[in-house]
Amino acid sequence: MVACGCFALVLGGLCGAQEPADESSPAQNAPTASGDDAARDPPADTLGRRAGEASDPPPSVVPPPPPRETLELSIEEAVRIALARNFQVRIADIDLRMRERDLVIERAVFDPYLTLGTFYSKNRRPTASFLDLGGGAVTPEVQVNPFETTSYNGGIRGRTLIGTDYTLTVGSNGFDRPLASALFGLNPQESASARLDITQPLLRGAWYPYNSAAIRIAHNNERLAREDLETATSELIYQVESAYWNHAFATQNFAAKTNSLRVAELDLEKARKEERAGTKARIYVTTVRGQLALRQVNYNDARLLVENSRDALLELLNHGGDSLKERWQSGEDVGPFDDIVVVPTSAADLEPFSPDRDVSLAMAFRSRADYRRFAIQLDSQQIAVDTARNDLWPRVDLTTSWEQLGLDDSVEGSFSSLGTGEFYSWSVGVQVEVPLSNRGPKNAFRRAEDRLRQLTWERLQIENRIVLDVDQAIRQLDSLARKVDYLGEVVRLKAEELDAERKKLDAGTSIPFQVHTIENDLIELEAQALQSRTDYLTARAAYYRATGVLLERHDVTLEK
Repeated sequence: MVACGCFALVLGGLCGAQEPADESSPAQNAPTASGDDAARDPPADTLGRRAGEASDPPPSVVPPPPPRETLELSIEEAVRIALARNFQVRIADIDLRMRERDLVIERAVFDPYLTLGTFYSKNRRPTASFLDLGGGAVTPEVQVNPFETTSYNGGIRGRTLIGTDYTLTVGSNGFDRPLASALFGLNPQESASARLDITQPLLRGAWYPYNSAAIRIAHNNERLAREDLETATSELIYQVESAYWNHAFATQNFAAKTNSLRVAELDLEKARKEERAGTKARIYVTTVRGQLALRQVNYNDARLLVENSRDALLELLNHGGDSLKERWQSGEDVGPFDDIVVVPTSAADLEPFSPDRDVSLAMAFRSRADYRRFAIQLDSQQIAVDTARNDLWPRVDLTTSWEQLGLDDSVEGSFSSLGTGEFYSWSVGVQVEVPLSNRGPKNAFRRAEDRLRQLTWERLQIENRIVLDVDQAIRQLDSLARKVDYLGEVVRLKAEELDAERKKLDAGTSIPFQVHTIENDLIELEAQALQSRTDYLTARAAYYRATGVLLERHDVTLEK
């Protein structure tokens, strides 16, 4: 069982007992005293802090700068802000949109094309031919042969999902030779035609599975992008939870180190008074000053930790805007988060949690996006194998065409003539293409098969990894739950030991060195206890990530 224990005053932020301390006021809950009252040992908790009291920052250190912004943040708010602003989710979302466009592009390959064209020419060529000049050419001389041609055509062409190439063309051609009209019977002449050409592959490149391969792979790529977006979202939530609880730990650790520093300052003040009164030797003051120096080191390290953990959390939330570089270039002379205080407001849930292994593994294999994506990848690769196998065949194409014709001295008449069905032509044939060397397609096929086998092994690898992830997550939860309880008991006993040793010191049967040694041990144990609670909360988030239910835990639903 994970309990809050006897040191809830020191670790109150993670136990939900009190609001976390503000790093801009490092002496939160420290005692304020003067004179003889200040010289007495604080009667409150093991770090000498009176609950509910506050003090100025310890005078022996430089306090942090005053905050420009105080950001009170719950874990739910942190997750919501991160999902809206974080770059890795934005990038994954854009990748999904790109894959959706790729699918449209592949489908558009089979969209028909409309073709339109027109042509006109006027010629005055020299000629001496009787065929060009007609019956009026009675003298053998070079004359002008005027004629005009016009052409109109339109059609549709495209490819079907079974590989059929088709072209339907309707056109009209006009020809006007005024000097030779007697020879040609009709002048001007208007010819109309409607032609359908079809080419159907029979082996290589034939039928639906081959021609739809790019579309099906693009569709799978879209599904993969959705799985990747879910993975990126889950990973971000885990990072936010870890950063949030790490900052909560750093905040409370900073408050504890601030109070221990204040106690050391009060001890030094008391020791100097006792030295002046002649009740303590000089060496006693030196020992207490050494303790103060150690507390200053601890305070400095705790302050750095709280500032770095704040930066890590705000970076995940993209709190400073999209470009921190632009803020620096605009003349900002401090770090983007240096004057921001983040106050975690969520109480830690340290209730006992012992998940069932079978249920957890079933949930992981059902819910983890990084595992589901392998089924999609294997399907895409099987499509690639089938396509490469088809490319091993020779190309055998059936070609056919049908053309309706019409002729008259006007456009309307030529199309009327076309519609009678009296004039037509058709053709049918087979075209065969066999490569003299098929080594390229053969190796492409073998490479596709190799990649399929590789994906199979990779899926087995991730299956093993998932089993170990879940087992280790459960083991970590159990271990940390015990560690929290063990450290709670150790801290309680060490606090009792310190209290007893202080009484012995007051009675003259102990020495300050012994008291300070126990005090140092207690401070270190309290920090370890607080860290163990943070580790437990992070381990629980890691368990939910390992089982693939972090999104569900935070009621996050992705668009399908």
